[in-house]
Amino acid sequence: MRSSLLRPGVLRRSVLAAALVAALSAAPQAADRKLAIEWIDVLGGAATLIVTPAGESILVDTGWPGNDSRDAKRIKEALDRHGITAIDHLILTHYHVDHYGGVAQLAALVPIRKFYDHGPMSELPEDKQFAPLYAAYRAAAKDTSTTLRPGSTIALKPSRGPKLSLTVVAAGGDVMTGADTPQNPACASVSPQPDDTTDNRRSVTFVLRYGNFDFYDGGDLTGDVEARLVCPVDRVGPVDLYQVTHHGLAVSNSPVLLATLKPTVAVMNNAPRKGGEAETVKRLKALPSLQGFFALHTNATTGPEVNADPQNTANLDAAGGLGFSAEVDAAAKQFTITNARTKEVRTFAVK
Repeated sequence: MRSSLLRPGVLRRSVLAAALVAALSAAPQAADRKLAIEWIDVLGGAATLIVTPAGESILVDTGWPGNDSRDAKRIKEALDRHGITAIDHLILTHYHVDHYGGVAQLAALVPIRKFYDHGPMSELPEDKQFAPLYAAYRAAAKDTSTTLRPGSTIALKPSRGPKLSLTVVAAGGDVMTGADTPQNPACASVSPQPDDTTDNRRSVTFVLRYGNFDFYDGGDLTGDVEARLVCPVDRVGPVDLYQVTHHGLAVSNSPVLLATLKPTVAVMNNAPRKGGEAETVKRLKALPSLQGFFALHTNATTGPEVNADPQNTANLDAAGGLGFSAEVDAAAKQFTITNARTKEVRTFAVK
């Protein structure tokens, strides 16, 4: 009769196998990540990295070309910090050199799986370098990209946490439409905005939602389109985290947009002599909702009263290279902002 008892060697292997399964089950998996957002300093350009709880990567803009691939290398370093080996989704908000000029150099360092933009263009009057830069972008994308329109979404992998969504609210100069009620009371005192004729007004603008948390990124969207986005009806709603539009220029960040978004935290991707205009900083600091204002650089042309506080500034050196990161804990209904220079971590409640 065969014994039901395991032989010692078999028993040892069974115990080891069980221990291995338990260890693997306890180890952090990609789905256990928190939502992460990092602002990479590309000195007055834009490059925002989003890593989802499922481990997918979304890069918004690629910074400048040249400079010995400075911006591409800084983006690669950010990817490495998050353990990311490829960019799953690359969103180019518009065709200005400081936002998409670094595509070719970045593509030489890391695989890029999907490309998104506001649609094809044949010329850009304000940029004499448009033809070669655009050709370099199309070559990097293998002439394949997805055109984003207001209402477009990017399908993201689900995780064990709350729902995550990325919805385009403006692109190509158009904004989301929908029901005409209720009217936005903040629009009662709106001043007409001059029409912008540059590619800034065509910026891809989106809201990233994770449970109750909302993050707004408007690229370089200008005030004329911002006003249509929230007036006469608000198409966005209050947000927790606001990427200051257009590096902090006052032709964007319109008072009615800021009054409607009511951000808890604002992060500005400026440079020592680009962006961070005094009028924009005044508008932000006047918001009753704002609990934290962070800037990648101090504006060297203005005074301390119209700059972020030094402890909320990532770079005191003009050469830069340091940024901010956000981490969203949906379960705790809070998010943090970490300054890479000071290592200070500040925590904010989700609305």
